[in-house]
Amino acid sequence: MPQDHLSFHNRQISRIGFGCWQLAGAYELNGRQNGYGAIDNDEAIRAIHMALDNGIDFFDTAIGYGFGRSETVLGNALKSYQGSTQPVICTKYGLVPDSDKNEEDFSASNFTKSVEGSLQRLQTDTIGIMLLHNPPDDFDFSTLDIAPFEKMVGHGKLLAYGVSCRTQKGVANVLRHGFGSIVEAVYNPLDRRYEQFFSDPLYKDRYTFICRVPLASGFISPRTLTAALSFPENDIRYSLNPEQAEWVTSSVKKLSFLNELEGGITVSALRFQLSNPYNTLTIPGIKNTKQAADAVTALRLGPLPADVIDRISAAVPEVFYKWK
Repeated sequence: MPQDHLSFHNRQISRIGFGCWQLAGAYELNGRQNGYGAIDNDEAIRAIHMALDNGIDFFDTAIGYGFGRSETVLGNALKSYQGSTQPVICTKYGLVPDSDKNEEDFSASNFTKSVEGSLQRLQTDTIGIMLLHNPPDDFDFSTLDIAPFEKMVGHGKLLAYGVSCRTQKGVANVLRHGFGSIVEAVYNPLDRRYEQFFSDPLYKDRYTFICRVPLASGFISPRTLTAALSFPENDIRYSLNPEQAEWVTSSVKKLSFLNELEGGITVSALRFQLSNPYNTLTIPGIKNTKQAADAVTALRLGPLPADVIDRISAAVPEVFYKWK
């Protein structure tokens, strides 16, 4: 397998993709901020076009990101794109956008309804991947009728389906049930537990593994090395648990040697994602051309040297205790 691409349904796609949660801008869910602050729509579109022009052809979004706004921004950007790159889009369902209580519905009937809505917002005839968006860790997939999922695949509206998981326990549950062919979960230099699944011979050839939060929600950044990060009130990170924020900050500082490499610590953390030989790809959150350029640089530079990977493991050997 090429180090910077993986095979997906008879095509090669970039192992560094484009995470679209940030495209939803600032919004609330259940009375709390759930977005990453305001965005400049024009700049976001420029970032999408830059990514496409430089070989990044995988985009991850969700109905739940701004109640469809992320999909709409992405759809507008793809519609106006003048280049030849044909992207693969991954989106997710579960949240009921017009519910007064922001209810979740992972039923097969809501899946069918959600696919049609996503196709409209994305202005496309085909979605690459549809995932259940963070169902409970103990969700009983044996009760979910897969016939509508397979029907969408058979009709060409969908290439594959699977689950985006809240935790590693959720990943284990999906794999135990054998549901779908795609799993998405957290994987970055501070939390490497996901590797136990995507390196397992039982699963590594059957599933494609999407790695989210590769930059630890933006904490893996040169700014963290020099000053305490602060976020505006309309950013989900504003209300992050202080103990967790302190652990993440101190752990990033232990990885300061990554900032000495070409591109700095952000690019190096994305190169970390290319350093395993398994069927994985990652989705850094991107909302501007600087962030898109970092992803492009990481894709160009490729995997980190083996000795650097060893230094990462030695510097941060364990995850935050409350994540276990």
